[in-house]
Amino acid sequence: MAVKADIEDGNEIDIALRVTGIDEWEHDAIARKIHLEDVDGAAVDLTVFHNNDVADFEWEIGEWYLLENVVGNEFQGEMQLNPGYDLTVALLDDPPAAAENDELAEGDPAEDSAEQSKGSGTAAATSDASNTEAFVRGSEVDGNSRPTADGGGELLHQQPLSDGNYLLQFELGKLPELTVHEYELRATGSGGIDPDDFTNGIEGFSAKAANYYQSRIGSPVTTADASRRRIYATEKLNGTISIHGYTVKPVHQGETTLEARSYTDDGPLQEFVKQDVKRAVTGRFEVSGIDSIIEPTPQRTANSGLFEAYRKYKCRIRVDADGTVICGVNVAYHLESTFSAAEWVQRGQDIADVTVEHDTDLYDSARTATVQEIIDMDYDDVLDGPGVPMSEYHEKHVDQDVIDSMRAGDPIIADLQYGSGEDSIFPQLLEYCKVIPTFDQLGRVDDTFLDVIHNESRMKPEERFNVVTSFVDLLGPTPHFNFDPSPQPTNAGYREHKTQNIPNLRFGDGQTGYYGAGGLERKGYGVYKAPESFDIIALYPEDSEDDARPYVLSLLNKLADYDASPTAFDRDTYELGSEFHYSQPAQKASDYDAALIVVPDADEAAAADYDDPYPEFKRRLGQLGVPSQMISVDNLGNDNYGGNICSSLIGKAGGVPWRIDDVPGGVDAFVGLDVTYDHATKQHLGAAANVIMADGTILASEAVTKQAGETFDEDDVANVIKHVLEIFAEEEGRPPRHVVIHRDGKFYLDVESLINRLDKARDLIQRFDLVEIRKSGNPRIAEYDESKSRFDIADKGVAFHVHNGDHSYLTTTGGKEGSPGTPRPLQIVKRHGSTDLDTLAEQTYWLSEAHVGSLSRSTRLPITTYYADKCADFAMKGYLTKGSVIRGVPYI
Repeated sequence: MAVKADIEDGNEIDIALRVTGIDEWEHDAIARKIHLEDVDGAAVDLTVFHNNDVADFEWEIGEWYLLENVVGNEFQGEMQLNPGYDLTVALLDDPPAAAENDELAEGDPAEDSAEQSKGSGTAAATSDASNTEAFVRGSEVDGNSRPTADGGGELLHQQPLSDGNYLLQFELGKLPELTVHEYELRATGSGGIDPDDFTNGIEGFSAKAANYYQSRIGSPVTTADASRRRIYATEKLNGTISIHGYTVKPVHQGETTLEARSYTDDGPLQEFVKQDVKRAVTGRFEVSGIDSIIEPTPQRTANSGLFEAYRKYKCRIRVDADGTVICGVNVAYHLESTFSAAEWVQRGQDIADVTVEHDTDLYDSARTATVQEIIDMDYDDVLDGPGVPMSEYHEKHVDQDVIDSMRAGDPIIADLQYGSGEDSIFPQLLEYCKVIPTFDQLGRVDDTFLDVIHNESRMKPEERFNVVTSFVDLLGPTPHFNFDPSPQPTNAGYREHKTQNIPNLRFGDGQTGYYGAGGLERKGYGVYKAPESFDIIALYPEDSEDDARPYVLSLLNKLADYDASPTAFDRDTYELGSEFHYSQPAQKASDYDAALIVVPDADEAAAADYDDPYPEFKRRLGQLGVPSQMISVDNLGNDNYGGNICSSLIGKAGGVPWRIDDVPGGVDAFVGLDVTYDHATKQHLGAAANVIMADGTILASEAVTKQAGETFDEDDVANVIKHVLEIFAEEEGRPPRHVVIHRDGKFYLDVESLINRLDKARDLIQRFDLVEIRKSGNPRIAEYDESKSRFDIADKGVAFHVHNGDHSYLTTTGGKEGSPGTPRPLQIVKRHGSTDLDTLAEQTYWLSEAHVGSLSRSTRLPITTYYADKCADFAMKGYLTKGSVIRGVPYI
């Protein structure tokens, strides 16, 4: 439950508050001040303006209200509230549970220990769209119940499991049908509801109303037909709510029975279960959504005491057509730091652009910000806005003894950016902030603990299944549906399919093998096709020449072993210096088909007084159209990389180290689509697509730069497919009859509209399939060995196809490849097309075997999306010429 300390200046928040007083104003702009208090009794004021939607709302002293999308406003050092554009107010029938608990526990010594428990956490998590309950802070977790997911092995093996592969998912119970109350939401007044007042129009309004009622009655509520202002509730609703100034009344339309076998009903049923699961763990874990459930106590603490690692669970709910409720669970680590941002600086680390949070053990406002720069300012200097010394300003937020200690010293002060605008930058003591840890930052401060976390996060199947089993056992019984999950994995709702492990990669002279190294190294088959012209130049730093020359010669010998000897070879040295020193040696490569460049190790270059040559050579050679293969000085003499280097170089120069011998489905070409997304700016910056022949050989790629805010939309996809037709027809002399389009992640466009456009080109493309390759959030797959009573890594090619749906889970790595943990499956989602899931999975599997940059291990992704991602990334870095057709694979 959110409290006053969670309110941030300029940021929206959802918070439950009780009215303690109303102060009417005689003012041109301000209508009244509403005096409120949070569940902890902290006072906070809401300023209501005459032009607000809630200007005429009738507040009642002593009543609790849920305010959603209310905006924090720091005024004269005090945090207040202003109505946001999307503010909605709902009267609560009962006080929040946290308020009731506080009243019962008043004077209880346990309250002090609860206040000292862990804070709100550091990693932002996205809540489920229809589940807007506030993040449950660590201080609010029930101190008498501290669950930890250990000891799941006993639960897992209580009942015998048979040999075979299992999905890491569990059966919660059965929900074949559910009778619910259906309501129409009606707004008072004759004007009705203006859709423009809500994000996503009437659908957004309906979703907000459903969330309010869910919070009010404490049981599941979700949208029915949102476009007609209809919602479903598991219990009867009563009373009105206020949303955007509208007084909304639920009008009962009768009872409706939802059936799991219905395509339109499974969505609401799934949402009801998600809400029930979230309530089952709230109060025992820190919860912001069922995809972010964090244990309240750390699993590991660094010996330095600077970092803590907590187990974090992500649940995915599915209701099968027969009513079986399935919960897939993944477990990972969530990191938190214990040191101040000032200590980070004192350790000699760069603080600029590092994200920090207020240390709530010292500071009463839990806020997150990004450090701009350290500034020359004294703690007693007067702040421009409030007009008081910083130390005096802090008296409302920090205990006086802490302020005195800071005043006696020489605290480090920096400008922090709390929002996106320039007016959101304020000075702050770094002693009052903690660094939000990333793996990169953790490595700088405590690489030993980083190694521990990396190793432990790669849980082997037996440990992963044990931990998750114990967590699932803690879920039940759920508060509404009384689900009591069985603590054993299940494949319910899915059918297993295995791609046959056959020698399906073709090398030279028609020979076939199982994987790249098997053909090129062990069998000595030679490459499927050598580059037609293969003139190579090698460039290395002057001070590394003695080590570089013999290693480059060994690579030439390996190329000869692969039947891909260079048609010409030259070498030269270059001087390490500024970025301008690298243009001339790069220019020398313009007459060659490929370049081998030896460069310093990235960490060494970052600490040196010269510029890193890697990006400059990549950029310049990319502009010249010369594919390059970089070799780190640290890897000179390392024979483990020689095969990959040679295979990549052959592919970049237009050769084909190996191809797929047989791909099912009668496909002429595959298309891979990807978008580069900048999470910092929340913009789609670049897009790429490639055309891959049915045998896994790359035909061509194209990369484009997007304008700020644009997406890879329907027109982009249509244009890419036009280029596919042109390129394929140029190569084959005819249009492709069957095209399979792989999108990295979701399409995020109007698929039906795209299908209609493609249907008009049936004379050119007779068949097409639209397929999404989703990488994250999928249940793990492991193989159970009954004789050893243990889960082991599943073989590659294992797939589970859903019985009544359009997706599969597929393992593309694992088995004898020696993955350190439990391999992560892909989810294959069919959005359109007549190809069955068995065939789509087999196609995806073999395309993951076609990456010519890895001899001994297959890639997790099919080269359709893997190469598109690499191409988009290289284009954004300036290593490729944007907007032109790219032959070969210079980006691998």
